[in-house]
Amino acid sequence: MKFNSILIAFLTFTSVFTSSSLLAEPKHDTKVRNTQIMPVTPVQVESPPSISKVNVNSATAAELQQALIGIGTKKAEAIIQYREAHGPFSMAEQLLEVQGIGKAILEKNKDRLLF
Repeated sequence: MKFNSILIAFLTFTSVFTSSSLLAEPKHDTKVRNTQIMPVTPVQVESPPSISKVNVNSATAAELQQALIGIGTKKAEAIIQYREAHGPFSMAEQLLEVQGIGKAILEKNKDRLLF
């Protein structure tokens, strides 16, 4: 009986000790860390590159190739041949009459054309 009393007292003590240590706040590292607040540098956003425009009535083949998307040597030469045969372009849609230039190429270049 004395053994049972000691065992009960021991279990009670350990359970109280264990539960109180679980409820205790966790220990924190007491070392002070060197923290430094860094200033935020604003990010500069570059403006989109300016679109080079080209006058389709006076540009050389090289200028047309450089300024227009999807225009290589043959299409640039076709534009020049068309304007020499039919006169100057007055609107973008006239480029559709040039062989090799379709709606997709025209749409990509509308904001690059001068007349």
